[in-house]
Amino acid sequence: MIRRWLTFNGVGLLGLAVQLGMLTLLLSGLRWHYLAATAAAVEAAVLHNFIWHQRLTWRERKAGTVRTAAIRLWRFHVINGAVSMAGNLAVMTMLTGGLGVHPVAANLIAVAMCSVVNFFGSEVFVFRTAIVFVCVLLSPAALSPVRAEGVAAAELRPHTVAAWKKYAAAVDERHRSLTASTQPFFAHDAYQHDSRWRQKALGGAIEMFQADVPRPGGEAIEVPDGRIHHWVGAMFVPGATLEGVLTSLRENAGKEAESYKEVIASRLLERNGDRLRVYMKIERDATITTATYNTEHHVEYRTLGSTRATNRSTATRIAELVDAGTPRESEKTPGNDSGYLWRLNAYWRYEQVPGGVLIECESVSLSRSVPLLVRPLVNPIANRLARESLESTLTTLRTVLTPD
Repeated sequence: MIRRWLTFNGVGLLGLAVQLGMLTLLLSGLRWHYLAATAAAVEAAVLHNFIWHQRLTWRERKAGTVRTAAIRLWRFHVINGAVSMAGNLAVMTMLTGGLGVHPVAANLIAVAMCSVVNFFGSEVFVFRTAIVFVCVLLSPAALSPVRAEGVAAAELRPHTVAAWKKYAAAVDERHRSLTASTQPFFAHDAYQHDSRWRQKALGGAIEMFQADVPRPGGEAIEVPDGRIHHWVGAMFVPGATLEGVLTSLRENAGKEAESYKEVIASRLLERNGDRLRVYMKIERDATITTATYNTEHHVEYRTLGSTRATNRSTATRIAELVDAGTPRESEKTPGNDSGYLWRLNAYWRYEQVPGGVLIECESVSLSRSVPLLVRPLVNPIANRLARESLESTLTTLRTVLTPD
């Protein structure tokens, strides 16, 4: 941390030279207004600093891919850029605009005031896997030193697993009982969601809602030290047939990386009739949180008459990766990681309707619990991740299945 702090300040001094040089050029040479010149000079310094921080200050945390680097640059702008821009403009307005201090001198004062905030913002938010930022907030040990890999670990406990199994069993029971004539067939109807969902889906919308907790015996299922994310989404594939959809899904099992944004790699491990075993390396990212996993899924199809079918996908293995996409990539012990994704089940339903096929997915996942103090901040982030992952999957699947 000391080495990093010194390097950070060294890069910052070079960035300061870039910023002051640009500011002087724009003020004296091009006669820009001092606020516009300040904004342009700060942006030049931000880009300069990001490049050197990535190559030197946090060199052991390589981006791995262009996409990851681009996400980091966006975060760097959010933290360092926003802090620097707001801080510089505020101080410049106060000192230069209000007190008549020379812009260069005022700029030096502004840079010094923002440097400490920028360093810790970069350490926690930008150059760590973003899940670290969330986990530091989640962890009861948030004020203690963070482990070398930068993640406040969580442990999946037996009572959490037991509660998950009870919850999943309640969803399983309804799914497995479906037949060619079961009413209601879709979870949108079973959970008494918006009665217009079908009409909206047929019109091209991706219909989403967050499901209520199953209540077997009339009692809600509590999940100690864990959190359930239960989302349902539906969409319509115009011009498709049920047989064509099922054939495409079976034939392309293991090829998900070719189409789905969050699937980095995939392959078919085993095929036994309507039962499949698939490997997928997935990356979940929703602006400020990113995590990568090696996963294995057991998939089972059931055909229910001529117009209906189901598919149950269960993640049998989920291992979070450290330094994903680099030569140092390795797995954490499943169940003893950042706790973002511990379990994942997906329940698919397909029905032939006039003009195409109506498809619904019920996604149920388990993550670590969130302390009461930070729930208003973190829960919306976790919910957004689960929702966006399902919505993205449905959108891509519709594109893949829609006949040319």
